[in-house]
Amino acid sequence: MPTIKPFDGYLVRNDVAARVVAPEYDTVPAPKRREFAEANPQNFLNTIRLRDDFDPACPPTHEELIAFNRRSLHRLLGEGHFNPVNKPCVYIYELTHFDHTQTGVVCEIPSDEYAEGHVRKHENTRRDREDLLAQYQKEIGVVSCPISLAYEANPDIDSFIREQQREPPILDFNTGDDVHQRVWCIDDVRIQQDLSRLFQSVENTYLTDGHHRAASGWRYTEMMRAEKGGDGHQPHEQLLVALFSDHELKLLPYHRCVRDLGELDGDGLLEALSREFDVSTPADQTNYEPADHGEFGMYLAGVWYRLIIKPEVFDRKDPVASLDVSLLQDHILGPLLGIHDFRTDPRLDYVSGVEGKRGLENKQDDGWAVSFACHATSMDQLFHVADAGALMPPKSTYFDPKTRSGIWVRFK
Repeated sequence: MPTIKPFDGYLVRNDVAARVVAPEYDTVPAPKRREFAEANPQNFLNTIRLRDDFDPACPPTHEELIAFNRRSLHRLLGEGHFNPVNKPCVYIYELTHFDHTQTGVVCEIPSDEYAEGHVRKHENTRRDREDLLAQYQKEIGVVSCPISLAYEANPDIDSFIREQQREPPILDFNTGDDVHQRVWCIDDVRIQQDLSRLFQSVENTYLTDGHHRAASGWRYTEMMRAEKGGDGHQPHEQLLVALFSDHELKLLPYHRCVRDLGELDGDGLLEALSREFDVSTPADQTNYEPADHGEFGMYLAGVWYRLIIKPEVFDRKDPVASLDVSLLQDHILGPLLGIHDFRTDPRLDYVSGVEGKRGLENKQDDGWAVSFACHATSMDQLFHVADAGALMPPKSTYFDPKTRSGIWVRFK
């Protein structure tokens, strides 16, 4: 069960939150991040920049990068954009993006819960990125973006959250990407304890966004325990998280695009697909989205096709092989188009569900030969894979909206 812990630190001021809170980092390409950060010096993005976020002709050294981020952080704090929070608090955090709203609990949990497998993962992480994030945390000394965790829906927790939202929020702001964010503070110890008791019925939590931050958070705990020790209650032994009920979260697909058809032409690809898929051309060319698992939209030579995999060609009981992204990889991308390394093959690219039909069609305008629209992975599938101790292929899930950096600053 997640052990709910309040925390102190700094909270962004409501009157400046709209310009200080960072955009979704991973969805903005490095050149755009650089442009945005330079145009918005008060944005928290300036405290978490990577080497890619600077002029590629003269990137900073690691030491220069750390110094830049540290200066930016202390400048924002010194300019009074954040208020100190001297009493440990738990927060209710609501994000609304167009017609979707999700509300969770922001708190700390022991990083040991990650190491012991109670925080369950479904993606692999890269050691080099873990090293980078753990070293950043050690040298800068703060965390600022809650790791997103899901838990199975609990009506008592839902009711608790709604009750806290009867009070006016302490933060209420919109960011430039049309995300409306509101925050409520719980500073009453008795109410915090009530919440903690409610979460005792939650057996495990599941990483939805922040696999590398969770892994590096545990690495940081190990690093600091070696230097300073620990009793399980020190700030360096905690993870900053946002806990969301699974029914609150919105999962979007990650679509695939392929640069060329390899040894096939368009007719050859359609013929090869017909061996394991039912292939049709929808009369309504505007409806590209797959209606169910095992169904794909394919955009080829300016025409949308619908592909439905034949049930006898895959094992529905295998939690990974039955994922839509696995079906696409195992039955189309690999055997027909020769893409076997879906991490590094330059002939393969990804389009998030946010970009939708226009994003897929634009890829063809840019010279990519074929695009495949996938059905979104479900929360049940994510839980099933994580509970089995298995891992999904890269770019299997896309959660929107994501938690942001720059609301909370927690010194470690």
